[in-house]
Amino acid sequence: MKGKRNWIVGFLMVMVFVVSITFVLKATAADTVRIGMLLPFTGPLAEEGRQTWEGYVVAADMVNDRGGLWGKKIEFVKGDSATNESAISEMERLITKEGLDLIAGGYSSSRAYAASVINEKYKKVYWISTSGAENITTRGFKYLFRYNAPTNVYAKILVDFARDKVAPALGKKPEDLRLAIIHEDSLWGTSVSGSQAEAISKLGLKLVLKESYSNRTLDQSPLIMKLRAAQPDVIFPTGYVNDTHLFWRQCKELDFNFSILLESGSTIGHPEWLKAFGKDVNGTVTLALQPVSPGLLSPKGVEIQKECLKRFAEKFKAPNPGNLQLLAFEPAYILFSEVLPMAGSLDPEKVREAVLKVNRSWKDSVTGIGCRYAPPGHPMAGQNLEATQIVNQWQNEKLVALYPDRLAAGKLQIPMPTWEQRKKTN
Repeated sequence: MKGKRNWIVGFLMVMVFVVSITFVLKATAADTVRIGMLLPFTGPLAEEGRQTWEGYVVAADMVNDRGGLWGKKIEFVKGDSATNESAISEMERLITKEGLDLIAGGYSSSRAYAASVINEKYKKVYWISTSGAENITTRGFKYLFRYNAPTNVYAKILVDFARDKVAPALGKKPEDLRLAIIHEDSLWGTSVSGSQAEAISKLGLKLVLKESYSNRTLDQSPLIMKLRAAQPDVIFPTGYVNDTHLFWRQCKELDFNFSILLESGSTIGHPEWLKAFGKDVNGTVTLALQPVSPGLLSPKGVEIQKECLKRFAEKFKAPNPGNLQLLAFEPAYILFSEVLPMAGSLDPEKVREAVLKVNRSWKDSVTGIGCRYAPPGHPMAGQNLEATQIVNQWQNEKLVALYPDRLAAGKLQIPMPTWEQRKKTN
């Protein structure tokens, strides 16, 4: 009898514990605003995923420290898009198992393209900060919103820069420039390179080589041999961290020199480029967002920029945050400080309505980029129509804005130093 009584008491204690834990978890969930964060936290793009994550964290911290959203703290629920397949399954899990109405993140065009079919099916909002393939926003989706520029914008800016700035600086007519395109073979690389080739053709410029490679390659020397034979003045690379670093390292090993490298923004604007190559970064050109001069911004923009940079320095030891960190921060801050307060809840329909009311001047930003989303029925529905990119060059181990002219902080230095010249200054 005593044993039975002890068993009953023990059972009741366990049940009380389970009920208490359940109550605490529900109370905790009720006290937070839960938002999905779908990024490559593992795998070959984990570094890019980490930097994007940091941008969202800084934006959330800024809002949370001012009282949060509707008096609640923003809480992220992670989903790991290490592959295209996991991007799909994790989007499904975040919506059906975690019960989320809004998923943010979206690094990598291939992964974002694949995952967006799932959120659209469930009519949940997908807030993309950093995926460039043009066809992500050409499908007429209602619940997808992308902040960054599509690849045709990336391509046009770099090709225009080659025509308007590089050719005169080299003393050549634009049509005499020898241009080469190299790219990794995922949706990102093929999309950018295709847009670049189209822009080059439209302007009547000379494309001497267009070559793809696997972003998992362990040897770029065959590619470099083809480039050496083509003798380009300008090389347009589009890749990710590992393959682009390998390319530059092997250019040095093989003493391959050319006038200028104009990169599409996924690698060379990162702080890791400087960490990896030191003074050897000088002369390379990239599309990258960076803090613009405070003198160009509104008082609101100056205040946001100041706090943003302070928090990156304090939390992530990044006083000079890179392209991906800022490219994530900007739309994250718009979402947390403008869209969701306007929506009043995470209800997808209310969030959609609020997004389409956003009309932020570039002067209210950190990086000089405005924000206004294309409505349903537009050929690029869900795209930030103010999105653009900024051409920067590494000069004295610092990124200097060169183009467009309204944001220029310096002048193009060309040609790049040869590897022999770099040896003497290192």
